[in-house]
Formats: sequence, C-alpha cells, structure tokens
Amino acid sequence: ERVLERTAAGWTAAADGLMKIKQRFTIYNVIMLLTPIILMGVISVCFLIIFVLKYPVEELQISRAALIDPHVFSQAVGDFFQKNPGAFQPIFLWLGLCLTVMILTTTLVTMRMSRSITKPIAKLTKAAENIRMGDLDFEVLGSRYEEIDILCNEFDSMRKSLRDARKTEEQLRRERNMLLANLSHDLRTPVTSIKGYIDGIRDGVADSPEKLEKYLDTIYSKAVVIEDMVRNLSTFSKLELSKLQFRFVYGELNSFLREFVEEYRLDLEKHDMVLETAFCETPVQVKIDYEQMGRVFANLIENAIKYKKEGTGRLSVATYAGDGGIYAQIADDGIGMKKEELKKVFEGFYRVDTARTMNIKGSGLGLGIARQIVEKHGGKIWLQSAGEHMGTKAIIYLPAVRQGEIQQ
Repeated sequence: ERVLERTAAGWTAAADGLMKIKQRFTIYNVIMLLTPIILMGVISVCFLIIFVLKYPVEELQISRAALIDPHVFSQAVGDFFQKNPGAFQPIFLWLGLCLTVMILTTTLVTMRMSRSITKPIAKLTKAAENIRMGDLDFEVLGSRYEEIDILCNEFDSMRKSLRDARKTEEQLRRERNMLLANLSHDLRTPVTSIKGYIDGIRDGVADSPEKLEKYLDTIYSKAVVIEDMVRNLSTFSKLELSKLQFRFVYGELNSFLREFVEEYRLDLEKHDMVLETAFCETPVQVKIDYEQMGRVFANLIENAIKYKKEGTGRLSVATYAGDGGIYAQIADDGIGMKKEELKKVFEGFYRVDTARTMNIKGSGLGLGIARQIVEKHGGKIWLQSAGEHMGTKAIIYLPAVRQGEIQQ
C-alpha cells in the first residue's frame, strides 16, 4: 500500500511538478473565479434561448432610448411580467442554478485546495506520533508543494538520523555487554591465580626462598596482566570521549620505527622469532605523536608474538613512500585470520576465534585503540591475511605534511 501510495505521489509530482503554496493558491483563485463565470454564462445563454422561444418577448417593444431611461425600461419589463406571470419561474430557476454553481465551485475548489495541504500535514502528524511511540521503520512521503516537500524531506532525514542513532546505541550497548563479559572472563583467571599463590604463601607451601620467589614472580606477572588490561581500557575510554591528549610534532617515521623495532629484537629472539627490516631511503615528514604511535606499533608487534605458530616465526617490518605519505608494514607468518574477521578485529573487545580456541589472553581493545590513534593522525590502518595459518599483515598509512605547514 505504501509503495502504491508513493508511486502515485511520484506520478502526481512528475505531472504537476513542485510548486510553491502561493503559486498554487493563485491558480486555485483563478479557477474559483473563472469556472463559475463560464458555467453561469453557459446556463444564461441556454435559459435565454428557452425564454425567447417560450415567451413573447417581442411584446416588450423596448427602443434604444427606453434602454437608456431606467424608468421606461422597468415599466416595460413590469408590463411584460404582468401579462406573463409564468415567466418568473425560469428566471428564479436561472438565479438558483447560478447561485448553486457558484457555491459548488467555491466549495469544491476550496476542499481540493485544503485537502492538498492538510493531507501531507496529517501524514507528518502521524509520523511524529510513530516516532513518539518508538517506530522509526517507515518513510515520510513528499508533497507537491515545495515548502511542505522540503519539510517532509527534513522530517524524514531526522527520522533516519534517529534510527541510525538507535542502531549506534544498540551497538554500544552490545559492546558494553561484551566488555563486561570479557573483563569478567579475563580478570577471573589472573585474580584466581593471585589468590591461590597468596594462599600458598600463607599456608606455608612456599617453604623455601626459591619457591617464595617463584610465587612472588607469578603474582607480579599476573598483576602486570591486570594492569595492562586496565591501562588499555582507560586509553580506549579516553579515546571514545576524546579526552586523550596528543602531543604532535613534525618528524620522520623511518628513524623512529627503526629504533623502535630494535628495542624488540631481544624479545623477539626470546620467542623464537626472526626480525627482518626494510626501510625506505626517502625521508618523509609526518605529523606524529611518538608516544601514541609507539603504542600502535607495540600492539602490532606484541600481537605477532602472541599469535605466532609453533616453531620459528618471522616478523617483517618495512616502510615505503607513496600516495603523498608513507606506509609502514608489519607482517608475520602466524596463525592468520579469516577474511570476514579482518574488519571486526578493529571493533572494541573483539578477538578472533582462533585466539579464543588457543586461550590467548587479551581484552580485544588493542587494535581498536590503534585504529583510533592512527585516525587521529589523519591516517589509516588495515589488515591483510590470506586465511588461517597464513600470517597477517598490518599496514599503516600516514599523510606527509606540506613544507608550508612545517614552517608555520
């Protein structure tokens, strides 16, 4: 029904075209004026012919001079009607028909004009009622009047915005629920472990300095895990609320990334991973917050370590200039991921299925934080993977700054 109604409205609009209300009123006023005049003229001609054929009008014998003198004219007409009293009936009928035509024409044109305005207004009222009741799955149809059509379009845009806001709110609600589920799951293991080792110390199970040191090291490592989760959650919340402070400077990404990955070389060797680097020779100036961008690269490298396959792994870090900026590429030969997961991993609290199967710990916030940090730099980040067990490649693009910006 709505489709048919919209199609009919479209045909009407196409036939009539959009018109301002003032122009439409002018047309209706002209119709209201000319229509009764034309109809009454036709009726008058018909009655005049009938009157001339039925009554002896030649008996009036009115000369041209009598037409000028109202007294003579009225006396002649009075004499005629005294001789033909039945002539009053068609005259009264003519007057009644003319009056009826005038009333009907005015009424019909006014109703038509009123309905053409009140109908879209009634639809807007119904739409407002639907919105008030929480129903946003409908469409506000346009109008043949330009002003009302603009109002309908704006109203429909507002409805779409409210619908999108509701979807966003539902998505945030799901993410909050996922956050609570992930936090409760990920915190339970280290907290339980800490409590168990503390109980062991209290009960005297750690009865030697070596055992006590081992217990304390384990407690400390579990506390570091909790601290890391809380820090990531705090950073993610600040980014969401636009409260994370950035200290941008104009610098060169190659030298920073070269030094940064060297700090991870020993850690990579410890986890049986080979580091390969290839940095471009062309210096590219970018606007960068080294601390926050370091957080991004640290997350990508730590993910490569966390999701490596058994045996010796490989981590490749490379940069190359292009497209008015610089690309940084961090590739590994780890567990990889499915193609449908490449975009989902940037959503807050999401972790790939393989990571859950392997019981790899993490809140799933790292890549979500990385994406927001890169976007704050005016850049982009995305992942590539040929599939599970085929490795993962993270690519970051940062735009180069113009020479004029650096001088300012």
